[in-house]
Amino acid sequence: MFRNMGNKPSKQPGPHATSDTGKASDTQGVRKRDVIRDTFGFSKSKTKDVNATVASHAVSAQHPPQLVGPPTASSASDTHSVADQAVISTPPVDKSLPVSVETKRTSNIFLENLPAPMMKTELPAVQYRIEVTQQLAYCCALIRHGSSPPQATAAELEEQARDPAIILQKTPNLDKKELDWLAEMDKNLPAKERISWLGTRMVDEFAKDVLKDSTEIAEIVLLGPVLDKETYRSLLSCTITAFEQSVLLNVDLLQGLVQLVQVAPPDSLVSDDLVKILRVLRICLQDTHQQSSAHPFHLTLALSRLLDVMAEHKVKDLNRVEDHEPLSGILSGLKGSSDPYLMYQACYAFQALQYVPDDESALQSVLRHGTGVVNGLIQVSGVFKLDLEAVLEGLSNLQEALGGIIGVDNDVYKGVNSVMESGRGVLDGLKEGLSEGKKRPWYAAIRVAQALLQAGQLKDLNQLIYEAPCRGDPLFQWGICQLLGEIASDVIWDTNVRQQADDLLGDLYRNDSQWGKDESVKTWMLSIIGQLSTVSDQAVKTIAIVLLKDIHQDQSTTTRLPYPLRNRLPPPTLSPILARVQNITPLENGLCQYQIQRKQQHRQTVYIPPLAKPSLKAKDEDVFPLLEKVLEFLASERQVMLVLGDSGSGKSTFNRHLEHRLWTDYKQGGPIPLFINLPAIDHPDQDLIAKHLKANNFSDDQIQEMKQHRELVLICDGYDESQQQGNLHQSNALNQPGQWNTKMVISCRTQFLGSDYLIRFKPQPTDRYASGSQDVFQEAVITPFSKDQVESYVELYAQDSQTVLLFRNRSAWSPEEYMDKLATIPNIMDLVNNPFLLTLALKALPVLVALHKDLASIRISRVRLYDIFVDQWLETNRLRIQPNKLSQKELEAYKPMENDFIGYGVDYLLRLAAAIFKKQGGNPVVQYVHRQDKDSWKAEFFGTDPEATLLREASPLTRTDNQFRFVHRSVLEYLLSRVIYNPVDTVEEGMDPESEIAPPTALSSNGNNPLFQKNLLGEPSIIQFLCDRVKSTPDFEQQLRAVIDLSKSDETATIAAINAITILVRADVAFHGADLRGVKIPGADLSGGQFDYAQFQGADLTDVNLSRSWLRGADLSGAQMDGVQFGELPYLELEKDVIACAYSSDGRMLAVGAKSWGVRPRVSIYDTSAWTRTYSFTGPGKMVTMAFSPDGTRVVFGGFGGTVRLWDCASGEEMFVMEGHQDYVNSVAFSPCGKQIASSSGDKTVRVWDSRTGESVFVLEGHTDYVRSVKYSPSGEWLVSGGSDDTIRFWNSETGEPGVVLNCSLGATDSLAFSTDGRWIASGHWKGELQLWHAVSGEPGPVLRGHTTSVTGIAFSPDSRWIASSSWDETVRLWEASTGTPINTLSSHKSFVNDVVFSPNGLQIASGGKDSRVRLWDVDSVLTSSVQQQYQIKGVWKTVYSPNGQTILTIGGGRTVTQWNSLTGASRPLSIELQESRSFGQSHSSHANLTATVNQDGTLRLRGLRDGSTEAILEGYSAANYVTLSPCGHWTASVDRDSTVMLWENDNTNGWQVLMENGGRTREEIRCSAFRGSEYQLAVGAWNGDTWLFDPQSKGQITSKSTHWIIEVISFSPDSQQLAVGSIDGSIYLWGLQSDERAIKLKGHTRTVKRIAYSPCGEWIASGSEDNTVRVWRRRRSPGDTETWSCVSTVRGYFGAVRDIAWRPTAPMEFVTSCSDESVRVWRVSSDGEDVVVKLLWGTNLVILNAEGLVLKCTTGLSPMQKKLLVQRGAIDDSPTEGDEQDDYTSSEGDEFDDEDPSEVDFSRLSYHMEFVRSL
Repeated sequence: MFRNMGNKPSKQPGPHATSDTGKASDTQGVRKRDVIRDTFGFSKSKTKDVNATVASHAVSAQHPPQLVGPPTASSASDTHSVADQAVISTPPVDKSLPVSVETKRTSNIFLENLPAPMMKTELPAVQYRIEVTQQLAYCCALIRHGSSPPQATAAELEEQARDPAIILQKTPNLDKKELDWLAEMDKNLPAKERISWLGTRMVDEFAKDVLKDSTEIAEIVLLGPVLDKETYRSLLSCTITAFEQSVLLNVDLLQGLVQLVQVAPPDSLVSDDLVKILRVLRICLQDTHQQSSAHPFHLTLALSRLLDVMAEHKVKDLNRVEDHEPLSGILSGLKGSSDPYLMYQACYAFQALQYVPDDESALQSVLRHGTGVVNGLIQVSGVFKLDLEAVLEGLSNLQEALGGIIGVDNDVYKGVNSVMESGRGVLDGLKEGLSEGKKRPWYAAIRVAQALLQAGQLKDLNQLIYEAPCRGDPLFQWGICQLLGEIASDVIWDTNVRQQADDLLGDLYRNDSQWGKDESVKTWMLSIIGQLSTVSDQAVKTIAIVLLKDIHQDQSTTTRLPYPLRNRLPPPTLSPILARVQNITPLENGLCQYQIQRKQQHRQTVYIPPLAKPSLKAKDEDVFPLLEKVLEFLASERQVMLVLGDSGSGKSTFNRHLEHRLWTDYKQGGPIPLFINLPAIDHPDQDLIAKHLKANNFSDDQIQEMKQHRELVLICDGYDESQQQGNLHQSNALNQPGQWNTKMVISCRTQFLGSDYLIRFKPQPTDRYASGSQDVFQEAVITPFSKDQVESYVELYAQDSQTVLLFRNRSAWSPEEYMDKLATIPNIMDLVNNPFLLTLALKALPVLVALHKDLASIRISRVRLYDIFVDQWLETNRLRIQPNKLSQKELEAYKPMENDFIGYGVDYLLRLAAAIFKKQGGNPVVQYVHRQDKDSWKAEFFGTDPEATLLREASPLTRTDNQFRFVHRSVLEYLLSRVIYNPVDTVEEGMDPESEIAPPTALSSNGNNPLFQKNLLGEPSIIQFLCDRVKSTPDFEQQLRAVIDLSKSDETATIAAINAITILVRADVAFHGADLRGVKIPGADLSGGQFDYAQFQGADLTDVNLSRSWLRGADLSGAQMDGVQFGELPYLELEKDVIACAYSSDGRMLAVGAKSWGVRPRVSIYDTSAWTRTYSFTGPGKMVTMAFSPDGTRVVFGGFGGTVRLWDCASGEEMFVMEGHQDYVNSVAFSPCGKQIASSSGDKTVRVWDSRTGESVFVLEGHTDYVRSVKYSPSGEWLVSGGSDDTIRFWNSETGEPGVVLNCSLGATDSLAFSTDGRWIASGHWKGELQLWHAVSGEPGPVLRGHTTSVTGIAFSPDSRWIASSSWDETVRLWEASTGTPINTLSSHKSFVNDVVFSPNGLQIASGGKDSRVRLWDVDSVLTSSVQQQYQIKGVWKTVYSPNGQTILTIGGGRTVTQWNSLTGASRPLSIELQESRSFGQSHSSHANLTATVNQDGTLRLRGLRDGSTEAILEGYSAANYVTLSPCGHWTASVDRDSTVMLWENDNTNGWQVLMENGGRTREEIRCSAFRGSEYQLAVGAWNGDTWLFDPQSKGQITSKSTHWIIEVISFSPDSQQLAVGSIDGSIYLWGLQSDERAIKLKGHTRTVKRIAYSPCGEWIASGSEDNTVRVWRRRRSPGDTETWSCVSTVRGYFGAVRDIAWRPTAPMEFVTSCSDESVRVWRVSSDGEDVVVKLLWGTNLVILNAEGLVLKCTTGLSPMQKKLLVQRGAIDDSPTEGDEQDDYTSSEGDEFDDEDPSEVDFSRLSYHMEFVRSL
């Protein structure tokens, strides 16, 4: 029905003609820029309207919309939606019908063929409400047409730019207004979806309505041709059902049903539908035809039109007996009717029935189901566009195919035996037609006329009427008169056409001699004209009245047509169904508009769904799809989900994607998604939601309704950018009674979080410790892109049309080419781990390829990517500027910028960034309203100035309404960093853009620089950009140092100095030995800084963060240190081993139990406010365990002897002793109420005691081995015990009844803990694992692995978020409870750690160990100190200097070889990757450059270190365990697993010999070996302390030495005259190889000596140990030439065993160390006579507070506790604070076990080490 929409209208020159509408295709004013901008989503410039190709039939808003529907009474179902029509670029050619030999009169009333009628309305704006159903049908028709051009290729864009008319040519049957509307709809997919949704909802509403009145029926029928197949069939089904169920005949429903069938969309009808309707109509007709003639007439008319459709659809399964014959009989029975109108319709229906095939026989099936006349007619007319000549030819072929079955007629148009020629009247003819089963030509001719009318070919219809051979047939005349009457009364036609139909009726009546010879036809015509004289259209009505007067017919006496003259239902004047569907509250209407707007703004061409991990501390491998997790959160009872991620990780992109997903799935009344850009909201801490909704045009009533009745999903984006510090959920009272019902998804950058970040996001219940409080909060952290994600993103990026345009005339790169470039540039893959940085890198790659021939030689920093991005953005937009399209003012502004547009653009951006930070504190959103802001600072950038306009449009800015912001927050931060330091842009060809050197004082002389005006500590991203500048631009570091120096004399430089030193520290710039005297840097962040021997005298260090800073040897004399932060607490020093710790419930006291052999245990109570010991008392026996009562007044102990003792804390007196256990008590616990005490014992029982009387309540039996731990649940209901029988048992604490038994696969349970919320149980096991269990179900949870031996203590934090564990492996570990992720390892204890507890406020951890110390850990510092180390080298096993001393090579645990600059520490990995190895040997000399490795399979391999030469396998043996290379590189010695020592010639991989087999005569385990310099002798050390020296040539033993201690390392002096041996007792033994003198014993280390290295001169030894120190020893000779060695320096600060040491072979005197803490450090040794100083030159991963030798003379502001901390770390304080408990704090880190009893300490440690060394 919507065929050929928009073709030009009637131009009939008759008496009622209207004027023309203009040209077909005026393309003036369409500019190339507009086409391109439209393609890329840019805003268009204003253009002149393109005139429509055709005139519109649209009616104005003031006129009632006209019906959209078929033009004829029986229009065929091929009148489909406009989406299926052929494009007609020219009107059909007028061709006349064949003229008979006899000249016939023709009146040309219809002078022109027209497009098929299409009633139009005003098109609604995209976001506006559709008011009437006619408007909805029109919109649906346009959308189904799908005429909006698809996205053009680059070539097509160019073609369109040259000739914009191309767009119109693709859809010539639509005018420009319709095309523009469709284009807007294409940009607003939600609007399209809503229009379709409205149609579907109207059908649903119609189906639900039981009483379907005429208006609703007419309304719903309008939508029939524009519905999708499923919705149409649903409408048809419910209409059939409604008709069947109606008791009385509903004529409107009947006509609506038939009309639906006539206008069915393509492929929507099936034969069963038509047959079913036919049967229903037949039954109705059979039951009603004996009643009044009105019902039979309407039913017969309906049958006629239905049969026409059935003929067109080739219905095959019409049953002859059940359907065909009964219907024929009913129609034949109507011949007795006296109503000629009914008889005509019956005859018409009977003729139509002849063209509907039935199933009588195979031949009839072929003939009837093939191409009946009507079917053929419609098909031919469709193919030939209703060319009458072609139609006649087609009918002729069809007649030949039918073989004359048309009966006596041989030609449809000859009219042989017509009723007029036979002289019979119309009534006789009707009766004959109903009694004979023959096909009559008049029916075929009427069908031709209907088809011509349907196609709009009125001129051809005019000719057919006058020239049809059967035009004398009264039945043909009857049908044509009805057709003309329907045209004249149908409002879908233009008024001119309707008037012309009226005129044609009059002409036939008055002037045609052939027409109306039968009086019934004349009467019929008068009836039609009479009815037309009463229509509402004044023009048509006037013509009809004039006609009646001309024929002298009184209107009052004219016979009125008893039935309505219409071929369709009249258009509805109201739209009740649409109103009901849209009669959603004003809120829903507003939400609909908002939904359309938000979905319209969703444009993400390249998007990879992010993966996330459950927390910041979780491993990047433990990932899940973020969207799935968020949807799971929305379906849960939780309230807030925090989404974290680094800058550029895609948080905002994901948030918009989430919003789009939720709006797409939105159902009326469901949760409302609101994407809230927090920086755009003024003070979002108050009325956040209302402010957002008001900004989006919601009324107060709508907002109140949402608040009271709806659930909202708040997607809060950019918390970090909003400059908020508080909890938005709490400050907005969300989810509180009477407040907003919300789910909040809030995103924030990880760089802006502190360790206490949860308080900013987590909804806190009234009771902080309420059970289940954790359920209201959830978090996820977006992980860096994996390699697969990078590849997927690159593939999408390469295919994106925007990417293709960047290459302009060059071939675009394939995804493989992009990946190849990324892989070639050495460090770029480390940068592109998130979507934004990856995008920048991909955009930069073409530029880099153009600038650099060797991509492998360049290094790209993050800041360099942004440099290229900004320049490229400006250049791309410069190319889009077309000077000839600019206004005069714009052209004048553009010309000066043309040759340096990028320079002007960068200047504009830098000024804008500086203004944003200065004027609005860094808030990234700038709101500009010209009327209000034209005189403000904003006008300079967003006003109407032509230059500003050009630069703004070319800049990386986005605009939403009147709000502007950069495309990404990081771009703004980058620009401000560039304001602070802007590299020279103009460089010579081939020069690095950042190589220009500025004066060192350039920065310090510019007080207007933001560095001097804004404290950058709250802008970590800006600091990071500046750090990149420091690393890539040497002069920037010097300028920042100059700023720091300026602060010494100029207080106005204080802020700049704070920023400068913070930037340099973050950039890993070392300040070793720096002169920082008098600097003013209050509040600076120096955490992790390197200040070895730095001079801070008189400096202002107020509020400075010195956490984990390296302050060794620094001088802080006279420094101001109020509020300084060290991030650590001093430890408590006790008399002997600490075996238990316990906090009181209020956290004000800490009880510590200590013991020693032969001495009664001592309990000390500390005041935690000052950490002073308030009192202590001594108990009997040996204590093993202790616990505080909940009220903090009593302490219970358990130990050897099987007794449990209760002591009063206030008096220090024993209250009573509880006896009953038969073995030692190793765990005690108070019940939460304090009324019970539980104890577990080696006697396999658990006992419960009454704490008030000491009486035994229960003896719980069930364990089959030692019970090692017992704990109460937080509710006190359950008691849980675990032991050596590998079980955990539950007991009812009130009844003693046993409960669930958990079987532990990890073995014996040494410790237990309940989470404070009661949801988890943690068990610690003897091999070092922790197992989490679900407390309710008993199901096992995550296993936490990290400890290497027994877990002695477990504690949950008060909020159940963290787990702390202690172990005999000398560490305390912190874990994330929900995931089991390891957070940090605390390694300050020097021996076994026996217990660990959290303070009740969760801010501290206390741990006690065999080192007699209680370590106090600040939880915040523990969390923040677990940051990723700069160099992930996984421990360094071997280090060696190059012969010239300029470089250092290291081999790391990650099997990588790294080269370091020995002076600066700059590093680069070598392209060598070693296989997993157990042992390394290195030789790095002028003669050799080799490494030897023992791989896991025991094979020996040699490889060059510098060139990565191919490995050589030393063949002949394959079970090596240890390897050593000779200094010359000629020999390799190996020790296998059986302690067989073998010697290899490296030049001959098959040449080898055995020096010692199976550990020699005593079968000792060989532990180490070393070559003796130039003499090529080999020394080997054994487990029993013996050392043998072999001659490789003779294989004989030269000599042997013994230490009586296990030997760990051997080394020769440079002159080969001395042998140094290191043992596990910490001693070093020196033997002279030329004498038998007793060895010199060097004692100082307290643990195993791992490495001994002689200096090149032989006068110095550096030794490394498992005591985490390096000691420097110096040789001295007395006058009697007696050799002595003394320790001249102890280097501390390691937190792992020192594995290797190497001296620099050339001056100056330096050595490098490697450590298991993953650090590499270079030390410089200087001596001035007797004074020896070892200073740090550079180091990696110095993340420990080192205060050794720190001078604190006359410092001010340090608290007593801070002084204690620093003194413990080795600081020198000249003024101890009075009143300190010196017995608890006297020792420093260096004083280790000097007074320990060997019987207790040495042998226990020895047995411990022997056990684990053997296991390894």
